Amino acid sequence: MAAERAYWLAWSRIKDVGPVTIKRLWEHFGSLAEAWQAPASELLRVDGIGLISADKIVALRPKLKPAELVAQHEKENQCFWTPADPDYPALLFAINDPPPLLYYRGNFRLNDDPNVLTVGIVGTRSPSVYGRRWTQRLSTELADQGAVIVSGLAKGIDTEAHTSCLKRRGSTVAVLGTGVDIVYPANNQGLYEQIAATGLVVSEYPDGTLPDKTHFPQRNRIIAGLSRAILVTEAPARSGALITARLANDYCREVYALPCALDNSQGEGCLHLIGQGAQMIFGEQALMAALVALPPVETVVLPGRNGMSAAARPEQASSEAIAAPASNASTPVKESVSELSPLLCQVLEAVPIQPAGLDQIVVVAQVSIGEVLSALVQLELLGLVTQLPGMHYQRI
Repeated sequence: MAAERAYWLAWSRIKDVGPVTIKRLWEHFGSLAEAWQAPASELLRVDGIGLISADKIVALRPKLKPAELVAQHEKENQCFWTPADPDYPALLFAINDPPPLLYYRGNFRLNDDPNVLTVGIVGTRSPSVYGRRWTQRLSTELADQGAVIVSGLAKGIDTEAHTSCLKRRGSTVAVLGTGVDIVYPANNQGLYEQIAATGLVVSEYPDGTLPDKTHFPQRNRIIAGLSRAILVTEAPARSGALITARLANDYCREVYALPCALDNSQGEGCLHLIGQGAQMIFGEQALMAALVALPPVETVVLPGRNGMSAAARPEQASSEAIAAPASNASTPVKESVSELSPLLCQVLEAVPIQPAGLDQIVVVAQVSIGEVLSALVQLELLGLVTQLPGMHYQRI
């Protein structure tokens, strides 16, 4: 297990090899240690690795010493997991782009009870009184029923979800877009300390990583990946919460949205989600009945875990899952390309008409994966690209 842990770190240090490709390497070879020794001809059999990428990988590998790399990283970051570690959340590994490294604070472990219900709650940073009230009511009921609340520690809906759960002495997980030692926003310091003391704080960024707008789209996929169901309690038409919901749908997780008045612009995104097939929240009791009836998860055994259960995935997708977003019902009229920032133009040019994987877009765009993800979120909200299952995108 220790050896395999080193290779999850080493592969994450290979330029242009992102989480999707690393997961595919593991699936193809059954071990990242074995993949590390593979020749270019064998690497080419992995979807997403082209001739140039395979040659780059073979050229870069001798410069990295996995055992030395992980030893140094453990000195600098003592609290982190890789999928080779038994505490790495099983449900998160089931997605197609799990983070190779997950840093943490806290003693709560999601794998202690495989039957525990994890529910993500997301929404606007500027909620109405209605949005706050219902977020509090739903979080309170979920905590009372033993569910784990997952959110992003942001102001607004996230803060209401975490706080309401803690008031009922429930368990909550905060997923950060910074290092786990950085509190953002700063006025949530007290809330952060409560969560770290009784729950769990996680991030894919090492200690000392400051807030950056490119980090939060990546953070949202972890919220979706850790959750069996996502609740969007209030979100405007252009909101990162809608991207979280769409990712959850891609991961075969249930998506619920709270209806609101037609003249409440802060909840317009929820109405769009319901129109696309998200399940409507009718109240605490009805929601709990639906969540309790969710199909059980299926576990598989992962190499490197000495027979421990790992990747959990739903047995089947919901029959009422959100429809494919090709219709762009939740996006405004397309914005003129001439009005886009240089980065958005660069990423848009890298997105082809035919579906392309995230890693391929990163290579073509020649910018970091974080910048690409941030740009794709903005382009999707502008109605210029659409996301397809499996972290594939295409230009509209």
